[in-house]
Amino acid sequence: MRIKTIAVICILLTFTGSLILTGCGESYNAPAGIIGQWDCRDYASNEETETGFYALTVEEDGSFSLYDQVAGNPGISGKMYCDDTGNLGIINIECDEEDFDPPACWNISKEARLRYKVLDKDTIKLGYVGIWLIFDRAK
Repeated sequence: MRIKTIAVICILLTFTGSLILTGCGESYNAPAGIIGQWDCRDYASNEETETGFYALTVEEDGSFSLYDQVAGNPGISGKMYCDDTGNLGIINIECDEEDFDPPACWNISKEARLRYKVLDKDTIKLGYVGIWLIFDRAK
């Protein structure tokens, strides 16, 4: 009886772990909910940093670009991979070397861990150390 219980628990843990980690890992990819083209809302969550000029593009292969769509200035771009070990909403980004100009409210390096939240199919949030940028799907 005890061996059957242990076997069932092992199977359940293996199955649950595989469900949690599906689509995530060390290979470049993006969480399905944030793939697409996005326009940033006027201010970051700190209500001080203007961000309405940012546009975000996220591709399925993990390529991303966050740039100033009004002036055409670069922001950050590179690759990301999901590090979501169970609904934590974490992505790792590796930014390109050139034209590295992150939002002023994010004190990030070229390699950083960001939080993400999919609020609904048309609204997402990306955050770093408690400061969130909120994006609406581009029309």
